[in-house]
Amino acid sequence: MTFLSSTLDRARRSFYGWRMLGLMLGPRAAGTGIFIVGSTLFIIPLEESLGIHRGVSSLLFALSGLVGGLSAPLSGALMDRFGPRRVLLVSVSVMTAGYVLFAVSPNIVVVFVVFLVPIGLTGLNVAFNASSGLVNNWFDRSKATAMSTMQVGSGLGVLALVPALALIIDASGWRMAALAAAVAVFALGFPTTWASRDTPEEMGLLPDGAAPQEGGGLPAAHDGGLSTRAAMRTPTFWLITAAAFCFGGASAGVGIHFVPIMVWKGIDPVAGALILTVSTAFGAPIALVAGRLADRFSPSWVAGIVALTAGAGVVMINVAEQTWVIWAGALLVSANYSLYSLLWAAVGRAFGRRAYSTIRGSVMAGSIGGTTGTPILAGFLFERTESYALALWVIVGLWAAAAVFLTVSTRARRTERLAA
Repeated sequence: MTFLSSTLDRARRSFYGWRMLGLMLGPRAAGTGIFIVGSTLFIIPLEESLGIHRGVSSLLFALSGLVGGLSAPLSGALMDRFGPRRVLLVSVSVMTAGYVLFAVSPNIVVVFVVFLVPIGLTGLNVAFNASSGLVNNWFDRSKATAMSTMQVGSGLGVLALVPALALIIDASGWRMAALAAAVAVFALGFPTTWASRDTPEEMGLLPDGAAPQEGGGLPAAHDGGLSTRAAMRTPTFWLITAAAFCFGGASAGVGIHFVPIMVWKGIDPVAGALILTVSTAFGAPIALVAGRLADRFSPSWVAGIVALTAGAGVVMINVAEQTWVIWAGALLVSANYSLYSLLWAAVGRAFGRRAYSTIRGSVMAGSIGGTTGTPILAGFLFERTESYALALWVIVGLWAAAAVFLTVSTRARRTERLAA
């Protein structure tokens, strides 16, 4: 009877970690579907409605990533101090209000202010930051699998929200779509975050559902791992940051301009949104496989392979003359949606829980040059050449560079372990 009770108890403990992960699929779906991927749908309608050029609209969405990246260390420090759950609740509320204000913005100046402040400051928290911090607290041995499983939320969010927004824009305009986005962010993000818990220790548990040893008590929730300052002294931190700079820029460049790129290739905007939706949804099973491989081998090593795969997809899109080749390239590009999950698993495995969110935010801050510069560059190159060809070759180079940095970071981490 004692053995049976112990077995059931362990099952319950393990279950709660996966339950927390399941709750985090809500904000992940909203943030990715609306802010990360859905932003590309607003580029052409804003240009037509407000009379702006492609360079200006590219600047708008790129600067929102800049704001999110610059504020990431601060939001990460708040998560380490007060817990990811509280920061996520506030972020969901502010992001909801931001999209309401976006919907009623009378001119491009107000659009910039709204998209950069309430939306830009909170969009990355809702899409990635807070949920990754919470899941990192709940999982240890299965960290990469857990992080990659959240990509299912991203895929579901894109699968449901991107086509819906595209249809609303086509039927009722971008302002109505922005209001719909506000409703989706709140409905998917607030109730699930409210039901979550920051750490397993709050429920008398340990990461991975492990049972505390009898009479041993529970450790402090943030025991284990390096401080932010100590992490920044390691080569691994800077190699991971360099990789994030490169693939973050590549991802942002393709993501923000995806539908305009499809239009450039002769595809209707609604059909382009469909390709984007299918591509992102296809990325979910790829992320699950990548996560399992990363737990078995190395998150950074697997991420390097994923970066090369995404780069190959961009090459196909760039040289494609037939629609099926574009579809095939887009499916390869979908591998890139697992990169951030793998990277944050690598950060958690390398530096632990003590200052995870602050370290993670510092990596994001270091990547802002790529995530901001590449979309802007792509927009201005298009204005000058009326073609995305050169911009896409730049993006291919960034993904190749990311693969190199990720591979080297794996070796650097092994050297640091031996030295310790």
